[in-house]
Amino acid sequence: MNPQELKERTKVLGQTCTKLALLLPQNNMVALHLRNELLAVSIDLPAKTRSLMIGSTSSNFVNRLADCSELTERCSVILEFIIDEKIMETKLVEPLVEECSELSRLFYAAFKSVKDKIDG
Repeated sequence: MNPQELKERTKVLGQTCTKLALLLPQNNMVALHLRNELLAVSIDLPAKTRSLMIGSTSSNFVNRLADCSELTERCSVILEFIIDEKIMETKLVEPLVEECSELSRLFYAAFKSVKDKIDG
């Protein structure tokens, strides 16, 4: 996957998660908390991914990759919590969990590859 595709995928994930967050019930304290957390991650992930495209040192790039990986994992956990608490239908949320998992694997693979080159 090229950098532009990765940037676009995280942007679409962020936009979709934002829309989903705004659909969460407002009369449930847990849902409100998850809404706020999901909104934060939905903006942070595409922004951090975009920052990967900016030239920097290898160690800085590795740190940014780690941040992106952590954000996709955080997004996935929030979405899984929404499913587990039956706040929203699984069929609406599950595709986003799957996309988070795919992106997390991509970020981790890139992280490991660059880190191995730095350490090796």
